[in-house]
Amino acid sequence: MRLSYFEIPVFACAVFVCASASAEYMDRPAGIKIGQRMTLKPFVALSTTYDSNAEGRNEGRENIFWTVAPGFGLDYDAENWQLSANLQYQYNAYARKRSYGAQDYHGINENVSYKWSNAKPGERGWALMLAQTYNKTMEDMSSESGLEFGTDRQAFNVAGAVQRRFGTGIHADVSAGYYWLEYNNKGNTGRQSLYGWDRVTAGAELGWAPSKWLDFLFAGSYQYYNQDNTTSYYYTSPLNTPSSESDGMTFQAGLGSYATDRITYRVLAGWSQFNYGNHSGGGSANGFVYSINSKWDISETWRMMLLATSYYQPTERDYGSSQRVDSIGWGVAHSMVRNKLTGTLDISYRHEMPEYTWRSSYGAVATSDYSIDSVVYRFGLNYILNRYLSIYSSVSYRKSVGRGASTQRANYYSYERFTGSLGLRFTY
Repeated sequence: MRLSYFEIPVFACAVFVCASASAEYMDRPAGIKIGQRMTLKPFVALSTTYDSNAEGRNEGRENIFWTVAPGFGLDYDAENWQLSANLQYQYNAYARKRSYGAQDYHGINENVSYKWSNAKPGERGWALMLAQTYNKTMEDMSSESGLEFGTDRQAFNVAGAVQRRFGTGIHADVSAGYYWLEYNNKGNTGRQSLYGWDRVTAGAELGWAPSKWLDFLFAGSYQYYNQDNTTSYYYTSPLNTPSSESDGMTFQAGLGSYATDRITYRVLAGWSQFNYGNHSGGGSANGFVYSINSKWDISETWRMMLLATSYYQPTERDYGSSQRVDSIGWGVAHSMVRNKLTGTLDISYRHEMPEYTWRSSYGAVATSDYSIDSVVYRFGLNYILNRYLSIYSSVSYRKSVGRGASTQRANYYSYERFTGSLGLRFTY
């Protein structure tokens, strides 16, 4: 079943007309200056996206949707601190709704960050970093994994860190954070419910850098969860139900700093223990964990990055279960045409494995044993037309494979998905 909508060539024509606009404003500064230090940047983005599997599941159906996303950004630069904030509203309209209940949806995204330091990077002194994000999506069909199809979702995150650098190359960091995730499954017809949680984290790191090229690192953290996946109307009176509280600790050691003048790296490895259900009808999982972050400025126009991590947490999709997640991502970016055109390519892999599955005293199994492997390939282009306009496009391909004893559940999460987007962004 193929889709053929006349709106696509109409949108492409509109982009071409905008690209042919006069260049007389090329030298005007972007944003609205408020005083000497504050800049306000209102924007609006228009885009269209083809999705070969809008439901993100086995035998899903294709669709096309249009997106309108107005918003603004705010930057304030002082002598030793910076403040940045962004707010965006997004409305998405599907071209095909009646075939399987696809609904238009809208959302809000907001973030604020603050940085302060009384010394230059690497020098003796103090530094403070704060960050906060909030996003809400109503009747969500936007999740790349497809898990949130028809589900309202809210997430709030706030985190902070204080760093002290001593003149001997020793530095110490303390950090804390709070994360809230909530799902409303009222529109999740015919699909399993999703579960959120409240999470509180605290951590500390100690490092010693005898030179620019080497930094010995020692880190520890504590995580506390109050998860929703221990409450379900399917299990109103089971015995030995897991507690809604979970916690865990992680200890790691490693190296970081510069491998060359153009390559930075940070590699940590260690051990993590996660107590799901706080031992009350729950269970424990522990094992080797790692964290890798590396960047390579190959040249003035080429950059490459590698990220990898592993951790334990409650599952979002299953009742009475926790999981281990391993993920790795690689990306490269290239600037062309006097930095007006930027191309990006990235590949990511994610493996999810349940570590604990609750079983009631009646022998009922809350979840089935299975695992999910997914790989995503993305390619994007962004072209700056002038001070105000830019065109962006992207294509992505995702393949998800479910494996395990439960063939039905494993097949449910086995699918392929292709998306292609074309958009225009105006920033004053």
